[in-house]
Amino acid sequence: MEKIKVMLIGVDGSKLFELKNLLRHEDVAIMGYTKLEDGALEKVYSLNPHVVLVQCGSEYDSSVKLAEQVYVELPGCSVILLCDNTDNSIVERAMLAGVRRVLPMPIDGDTLVENIKTEFSIEKLRLQKSKHTAAVNLQSKVITVFGAKGGIGKTTIAVNLAVSLAQMGSKVAVIDADLQFGDVNVYFDIETKNTIAELSQGQDTADIDAIRRFTVLHHSGVNVLCAPNSPEYAEYVSPKNIETIINTMRPYYDFVIVDTPPLLNDISLAAIENANLVLQITGIDISTVRNTKTSLNILGSLQQTDKIEVIVNKFTNSIITVKNIQKIIDMPIKGQIPFDYKTALESQNKGVPAVLDAPRSPMAKELVRLASVVAQSINPSNR
Repeated sequence: MEKIKVMLIGVDGSKLFELKNLLRHEDVAIMGYTKLEDGALEKVYSLNPHVVLVQCGSEYDSSVKLAEQVYVELPGCSVILLCDNTDNSIVERAMLAGVRRVLPMPIDGDTLVENIKTEFSIEKLRLQKSKHTAAVNLQSKVITVFGAKGGIGKTTIAVNLAVSLAQMGSKVAVIDADLQFGDVNVYFDIETKNTIAELSQGQDTADIDAIRRFTVLHHSGVNVLCAPNSPEYAEYVSPKNIETIINTMRPYYDFVIVDTPPLLNDISLAAIENANLVLQITGIDISTVRNTKTSLNILGSLQQTDKIEVIVNKFTNSIITVKNIQKIIDMPIKGQIPFDYKTALESQNKGVPAVLDAPRSPMAKELVRLASVVAQSINPSNR
């Protein structure tokens, strides 16, 4: 059975956490969650779920308004309202707004999952029988590049992926969320002045015009929001800043690529939880593979596994094969970037991405191929 993509929206963080735990089911994939506030609708558009669960508390007006917008603008997506109070007046208002079901809180996991399955089946059947399904203008896709160890080339992949997508005609932005030692600017040969640290100190992280004032446009067409100039400035950027910046940028770019630190902290988790796709980078040495396995287990417990694709970087013939890695991590390998120390080093030292500096190299060709696969794999038509 196809996994049902579910997004959670609510007014109470603790209740959202409870709902996440209730939905630990093999048929359900949680795409993301957010508070019921400005930007929630844009996140729904971007994540493109099958079902939206709205935990409304006493915020009935805001919840019903959001549900109505999803119903009108996102065909194929069902909305289920979870309320502390389910009297007739609230149910009637919800149904008029297009809400498929109003369920009481608290609720048990089996009941919740069964309702989700039912709504998913009904909506899927309705769309299959509809002769004229409206096209949905889904907005940008967020790709988080993560690795459980430093030096495995995640920044190289993030930068070249961004440039490759831009060369395909997409509007692309890169956020360097490696706040202490991020060096995306080095790979692009960009002089940093205004960074994500300065942006986060203001009150404008939800203002796209303000964000654009802090980005640098590279000649490849990629917009870059650089990491802080010094490690001590990392403390100015919170996980909430990362989430707000990502969700503010979504409607204005085809792809937002987030480079992360080589550890699972609150910043990298915020970038992962707000992504449509996570590229987990690994190497072929046993230490990196072990760290990859550990991080995948943790992300699995947070119900993020379904949007992760594993990429082997610096691939070369070794006693550890791709089949060995797949068996260890219990996940398929989606791509293999060949080991090309000379091309990678010269590219970084010049500040010119490899797909521009050495486009005929095996490394660059595989990075371009990866960009094509990534663009296709998260295309909205692949619902």
